Amino acid sequence: MRFLKENYLIWVIAVAIGILTIAPSFYFRYFDSAYRGFEFFASDAEPSYLAQIQEIYDGHWSLGNIYLADHKDDPYLQQPLSPMIVAFLGRIAGVSARDINLATKFFLPALLTVLLYVFFASVFGRKDIAIAMALFIMLTQATWTFLNPRAWPEIFLNGKFPGTDSNLLSYSRPINPQVSSFFFFGYLLAIWKFLFGSQNLKSERRWGIASAVILGLSVYTYFFAVSFLWIFNLVLASWFLYSKNWDRLKKFIYVLLGAVIIGIPYLLNSIQILQSPFYLRVARIQGVLDSHKFIFSRVWWGVTALFLLLYRGSRDVKVFILAFLAAAFLVTNQQLITGKTVPVPAHYHWYYIAPVAGALLIYLFFYYFEKLVTFISSKWLIGIVIALFFYAGFLFQKNSYFNNYSYFVEVQRYAPILFWLDKNIEKEASIFTNDDLGSYIPAYTKHNIYSGGNVPSSLISEEQVRHVYFFALFLNGVNEEDVRDFFYENRGMFGNWFFGQYYRQKNGCYGCFPDSVLDSLIQDYRNFLDRANKNFLSELKKYPVDYVIWDTRNDSSWKLNRFFNEKIYEDNGLVVYKVK
Repeated sequence: MRFLKENYLIWVIAVAIGILTIAPSFYFRYFDSAYRGFEFFASDAEPSYLAQIQEIYDGHWSLGNIYLADHKDDPYLQQPLSPMIVAFLGRIAGVSARDINLATKFFLPALLTVLLYVFFASVFGRKDIAIAMALFIMLTQATWTFLNPRAWPEIFLNGKFPGTDSNLLSYSRPINPQVSSFFFFGYLLAIWKFLFGSQNLKSERRWGIASAVILGLSVYTYFFAVSFLWIFNLVLASWFLYSKNWDRLKKFIYVLLGAVIIGIPYLLNSIQILQSPFYLRVARIQGVLDSHKFIFSRVWWGVTALFLLLYRGSRDVKVFILAFLAAAFLVTNQQLITGKTVPVPAHYHWYYIAPVAGALLIYLFFYYFEKLVTFISSKWLIGIVIALFFYAGFLFQKNSYFNNYSYFVEVQRYAPILFWLDKNIEKEASIFTNDDLGSYIPAYTKHNIYSGGNVPSSLISEEQVRHVYFFALFLNGVNEEDVRDFFYENRGMFGNWFFGQYYRQKNGCYGCFPDSVLDSLIQDYRNFLDRANKNFLSELKKYPVDYVIWDTRNDSSWKLNRFFNEKIYEDNGLVVYKVK
């Protein structure tokens, strides 16, 4: 209660952040006449994250595979703790997975805003500036635009964010970064308090235990968060060793040992993944490749140089922040040492490097503004900056809403069939349909899919990946006569499905792979055509399938009535057949 009274302003701002984050989805559900039950969840990869929450609701706590019925016992590739937390909150509240997903768009960003405020206020000792720093991170996609003068005319004259507002704000996205950021910034706060904060012995021990527990649990949240934190720890420990600060190094080792013990089950799971015969294929599709290529970041170099040149405060703060910046460089360029890239290293930039770098610029700006401009109160300017940040966040959300609106109006037709599937067929059924509808079935129902979603990133064979994709091509009428032309004209599409990030990261685009690879795919498809033309149903049942859904409006060429006659549902252009 005391903290609430003494810091009432950050609570007001936190509530405002929560409202801004949830507003598009909340408005669409409760105030738009087009809504029929299909949520406006327009953050990046949201169906996949919602499916993880639903999978926990369905009793599959390990998240072995959220899509395929026969791979539930696989070692998990996506860490399960964050969706477990959200699902647990949903179960306590007695609401569905999609309901708790909507609710977390308000209260998790609001609480994270407070956590960020406490962290920055603790490190830099300035509560007023900490508010602006926290706000910058929560609205990063919008607020970073202010650092690019060329974007100002579009923002202030046209109210637009060119090329960046196809999705809602980052913290609209469930699980990562919405939940995992609590572990990331929570650990930074705890380790700062433990190693550098001035408190009594009892308080110090509490922060030490909190540091070990948070770091240990973080391995079960998000690869990019935990890998960044461990490199940060390595840098900080190296500094203590170099500076012969044995007391801090000793305390730090205790934290790391405690975290390692908590993380042992994750290590065992990782060993299982590495032993899978399908690991190399999954690693390739996620973008792991042999490379020593240097990744240059203007943001990192610029902010690091400015901090080194301009920061004149506490030595402990300087050590802590420089350790963070050094870790940012190392995680982005670890391939210089290991020769192996991590999957899409830009995730470090999106969720950690750019947001924190921007917050540091905010601090440096106000630090020197107060020294150089004495006739204007910095508090007034902080208030103006906060107002501008909210203005940018509002415009960003508004533009993202209208950019995605027509799609979510169109897919409202999926709502009735999703509700019907959830109530009228046996649990854990495997369903074959098009990729668009298929990506939502695990998110809205307790069922599985045959193909679609992120199925290629599962621990399954190359043959199965090709098999399930070839069915869509077959039904779309790609036949022997035009197969070669079709594959060569759509090689980017095939590269994305079969090889994911591999050739995009290696050669610059999804379709930038050798013709010999494409020719091999063509031959495999021709072999598939021969089998499917002889016995479609037998080929389909090679992998678990219980029902087929035909979208007669978008996939009229499929003509599934050629192969099935037991129609059990038909409405709004969507037909469900039972597979026998």
